[in-house]
Amino acid sequence: MSLGENSFTYAQDNVEAKQQLKKLKVEIKNLQSSLGKTQIKQSSALKELRRAEKQIATASKILRSTLSQLKKKQKELGSLRYQQTDLEANRTIQKKALAEQLKSAYINGKQEYLKLLLNQQNPEKLGRMLVYYDYMNKARSKQVKALQVTLKNLSNIDNKISREIQKLNILKQSKEGETKQLVRLQSKRKALVAKLTQEIAFKSDELTELEINAQELQQLIDSVRETIEDMDFSQPLEGLKKLKGKLKWPTKGKQVRRFGAINQGQKSSGVLISAKEGSEINSIHHGRVVYSDWLRGFGLLMILDHGKGYMSLYGYNQALYKDVGDWVEAGEAVATMGQSGGQKVTGLYFELRYQGKPVNPKRWFR
Repeated sequence: MSLGENSFTYAQDNVEAKQQLKKLKVEIKNLQSSLGKTQIKQSSALKELRRAEKQIATASKILRSTLSQLKKKQKELGSLRYQQTDLEANRTIQKKALAEQLKSAYINGKQEYLKLLLNQQNPEKLGRMLVYYDYMNKARSKQVKALQVTLKNLSNIDNKISREIQKLNILKQSKEGETKQLVRLQSKRKALVAKLTQEIAFKSDELTELEINAQELQQLIDSVRETIEDMDFSQPLEGLKKLKGKLKWPTKGKQVRRFGAINQGQKSSGVLISAKEGSEINSIHHGRVVYSDWLRGFGLLMILDHGKGYMSLYGYNQALYKDVGDWVEAGEAVATMGQSGGQKVTGLYFELRYQGKPVNPKRWFR
């Protein structure tokens, strides 16, 4: 195949990939709309909780971005200050060397030089001295120019440091404001969770609520599988079969609920891993995001398709960092640990599914 044919094939594949991505996003959007209509009617408290947790996700992402910029600017400032120290050391050395040359020229230079010119009894000595003085003048000129360059560079660095300090101060102010906003939203969420808990206790029992959540999750997974079944993605996914027992857990932490454990009378289809709020959640393997949104009982939920019927689910997140259609690699950060979905403790709810049915993750991980 020629270079031209290769380029054409690549361009064609790229166009097809974009079309598939667009189709996937439209299908998932339609699916979410359809699910919203068929789901059991949500209470006002649940709707408010959904809205509040999405606001927390947005605030969390903004704060994360600000902290990343702050860290970058601090690193840049450190580098500039290192350059500043180096230039100041050079300036001191150059000024000292130039001062010594000027002192030497003052003591020995002009008087000796005039005597030699007037007293030409030793032409050879005169010639050597003229060469010596010419050399000294050039060296002095070179030292002056080098010092001028150092002073100019030092001035530029000083100005850059001033600008970076201003940017750092702005970022620090932003961080403070964003942190306060996040705390306010979390306080609001806490009140909504209490309200929802009271509402559930008044209207029904927790088992019924958990059954409803499980049914809606299963409905979502079945619908997603049906949606992606006929799609021909540009990057084929090979599933997880060959990786049994070799996968790495999506986050470090203690498993506080195991697969199959009874939780308020409901058998768990996944595991609950407890860790610090804001800890990174990583993809267990290469895959594509097929769901990234809020779901009743599971909060901010991400579902990755790994191909050949394998899917991984990440729930209760504080924020989601990937959108539908995004490709992710093994170990790539996709979300942060939270307690969305009305949870009272921080953790990651994780499921592994094959052909839509939950499987025990323990057998798949190191």
